[in-house]
Amino acid sequence: MSFSSRVKAELAALPLDKRCCVTAELGAFILGASVMTLKGAGKISLSFRTERAVVLKRALKLFNASGTASARPRLTLQERLAGRREYHLVLQDADSHRLLRDQGMLRADEDGVERFAAPQRVMRRNCCRRSYLRGAFLACGYIADPKRRYQVEWVYHDATRALRLKRVLSQTGLSASLSERRGSALLSLTGGDQVSELLKLMGASVSVFNMENLRAEKSLRERANRAFNCDQANLSRQLSASGRQIEALEKLSRLKGLSSLPQNLEQLARLRLSRQDAKLAELGECLNPPLTKSGVAHQMRKLMALADELDDPDHA
Repeated sequence: MSFSSRVKAELAALPLDKRCCVTAELGAFILGASVMTLKGAGKISLSFRTERAVVLKRALKLFNASGTASARPRLTLQERLAGRREYHLVLQDADSHRLLRDQGMLRADEDGVERFAAPQRVMRRNCCRRSYLRGAFLACGYIADPKRRYQVEWVYHDATRALRLKRVLSQTGLSASLSERRGSALLSLTGGDQVSELLKLMGASVSVFNMENLRAEKSLRERANRAFNCDQANLSRQLSASGRQIEALEKLSRLKGLSSLPQNLEQLARLRLSRQDAKLAELGECLNPPLTKSGVAHQMRKLMALADELDDPDHA
C-alpha cells in the first residue's frame, strides 16, 4: 500500500466531528469527487466517484450525518482498465438538491431555475477548515512517498474549485501553487514542514509520526554522506600535499643530500620520508623539540622552496 493510500485509510477511519465540520468536509467532497448530472427542469443528480472503498464509505457516512435522506443512495462498481475499480455513490435528486443548498452551491437564475455555483462563504472556524482539508484530500488528493519527495497534489476539474482550497490552505498558514495539467487544475503543496503541518491539520497523527521518522532517517543519512564526502576530500588533499612534499624531498636528497640541510630541516625531511602518510600535526609531535602544525608547515615550505631552486638534470 502506498503512503498516500495509508494516509487516506487513516483519515477515512476518523470519527465524525460536529455538524458544521460534517458540512465542511462534505462540501470538499462535492467539489473534489462529485459528478453532477443535469436532468432538465432544474433537476440535478449528484454522485461521488472514487477508486478507494474506504473513501466511498467515508462519503456515505458524511451523507448520512448531513440530514435525513429521502431515499437510499445507490452504490455501483465499475471495472476500469488494468483491473482498476471505480466506486460510485449516486444520490437521489431531492437529496442532491438538499446537499447543494446546504453548501450554498445552488443559485436561482433569472428564470428561477436553480443552477450549480461555487460556494462564496468563508469558513471562519478552524475546526471546519481542518475538516475541509481532510475532505479535499480524500476526494482528489495525493501525497508523494516522503522517502522520495515532500509534495501533496490535488486535481480539480476547474480552477475555481482549486482556488477555494488554496484560500483555505492560506487561512491555515500553508502556501500552495496553482497550475494546469492536461486541462485540469493542479494545486501543489511542497516542503517537508508544510506537508507535515497539513497531515497534522487533517488529523493523520500516525502518518505524521511515520513521516517524521522518515525525515529523521533521511537527515541522518544526508549528514553521514556529507561527513564521508568531506573526509574523502580532506584525505585526497592530504595525500596530494604529501605527494608533493615527498617528491620535493627526494629531489633534495638526490641532488644535494639531506645531510647538507640545517639540522632542524634535515630532521623533518627524514621524518616525512619515513612517515609519508602522517599528518603535519603528527610529524610535529615526533620532532625534537616538538613543533606545532603551523611550525611544521612553515619548515616544510622552506624545504620545498629549496627543492624548487635546484635544477634536476633528469627533467631537463
